[in-house]
Amino acid sequence: MVDSLDAIRQKIGDLASEDGDFYVACAETDDCPAPLTGRRFPTEAAADEAADLAREYRATLRESDPDLPHHRLAVYERSGGPLTFVSTRERTAGQRENGLPRTSRSVVVSGDGEREWLRMDNAPLVHVRQDGEPLPDDAIERQLDSKL
Repeated sequence: MVDSLDAIRQKIGDLASEDGDFYVACAETDDCPAPLTGRRFPTEAAADEAADLAREYRATLRESDPDLPHHRLAVYERSGGPLTFVSTRERTAGQRENGLPRTSRSVVVSGDGEREWLRMDNAPLVHVRQDGEPLPDDAIERQLDSKL
C-alpha cells in the first residue's frame, strides 16, 4: 500500500534532526527538493531512508503532475565548517575608460582550516547561492554585467 503524501512527510520528519551531519540533495544540482528542503539527518542510514521516501513522495506527486522535475537523489555529509572567502583588490597602473583606476582582484576560498584550495586572479566572480538557496537568474546576470 502506498502511503499518503502527509504520511511520507511525517516519516521523513521523524528521521530528521536539527543538527544532523547528513543531507539528501540532487546529485546534479545540489538542490534539496520537497520534501527534503532544509532537512538534516543524524546518520547516513537515516538519510538513505529519507531519500527512498522522497523518491516515493515525488513518484506519487508525479501521478498528478507528470512535469514534476526528476532528481537523482544522493546522500551527502556536511562539511565540518563554512568556507572561508577572502577577496583582495590592489590598484594597478593606468585607468579604465570610465576614469576609475585599474585594479587587480584575487579571491581565495578555503575550508576547515586547511590551506587554500581555490584561487582566482582577475576572474569574474559571481555568487550563485545565498542562504543555501540558488539565486535567481536575473541576480546572477546583474552580477556578470557589473563585471564588464
